[in-house]
Amino acid sequence: MKPNILICGKTGVGKTSLVQAMTRAGTVPDEAIGHAQPVTTGFDVYETEAANFIDCQGMEPGQTVDEYASTLMGEVVKRLDSGQAENLVHNIWYCIDGSGARLQSADARLITEFSDKVLLVITKAELLRKDQIGPMMDELLQLLPQERIVLVSSLKKSGLQQLLDTAQAMTENALEKANLEVEDFRSHWDAYYARMRELWMSRMDAEADECINWGAGRAAAIALVPLPLADVGPLVANEAYMIYKLGAVYGYAINKSIFTMLAGVTGGSIAGKLAASFLPFLKIPIAAGVTYGVGKAAKAYFQSGMSLKPEELRGKFLEAEKEAKNTNWKEKIQKED
Repeated sequence: MKPNILICGKTGVGKTSLVQAMTRAGTVPDEAIGHAQPVTTGFDVYETEAANFIDCQGMEPGQTVDEYASTLMGEVVKRLDSGQAENLVHNIWYCIDGSGARLQSADARLITEFSDKVLLVITKAELLRKDQIGPMMDELLQLLPQERIVLVSSLKKSGLQQLLDTAQAMTENALEKANLEVEDFRSHWDAYYARMRELWMSRMDAEADECINWGAGRAAAIALVPLPLADVGPLVANEAYMIYKLGAVYGYAINKSIFTMLAGVTGGSIAGKLAASFLPFLKIPIAAGVTYGVGKAAKAYFQSGMSLKPEELRGKFLEAEKEAKNTNWKEKIQKED
């Protein structure tokens, strides 16, 4: 039994690019990708050993929500009316372009239309700007629970692991409700994606480390400000942005409560920054070290599927903070400049 996954959303959000990223090389030809221009007409089905991906044409400018919803529902109902279990749509991926960083009313209506079958996929997550991430996450989390929102980058291959796990769980639930063979599905799914998972995780880990080093280096640069307390606000903002970006690398939509928890259990980093402001000769190593430690703890948290306990996060933070003490952050800044 193979699941059927319907991918939909507005034209240009990266639906076909997402299918290409989620399948083996050659499954989706490069010419099928329109780079913000409509190419898919109707429904293109890409079959793999693990699943069938139903790539739907995009919602065009000027097209109403009702018209587009009717197109989608027409395909869902047609498959349902076939009377064949292998034709049913098991979950729907509704894609929103992350570069726009806002949920439009049309998106909200369509997501609501498909209820518990829908998985919200924020594409082009690499284009989210620092000032967009927090407000966008707050808005999305009012619409759907966190476990049904995934941030991905088809270009950088980030977030695909989380998308895969979420889609698998939703599909298993749909198959169980239909009394179909879940174990058979799981074995084919795992076999198809085994190597791809390894490659995605390796790329995500490398991108996360790059983000952490950037954040720590940025903290060191901010700490060069000579006035006491003048750097506390920028340091906190820098830390928040780093945590949001790390969440996005692994595909998680996080809110302020998760940021507060991570910053809190990793040692009250704000207190460390306050102390650093009054000790000029220690400002750079403390600011960079604390930020580096928070970043490593956050990375471990997202790698674990957000399951690490506070004491485990605290241990990761202290271990990384100790590691950061061996780095000459001032020299590192000068080299980058």
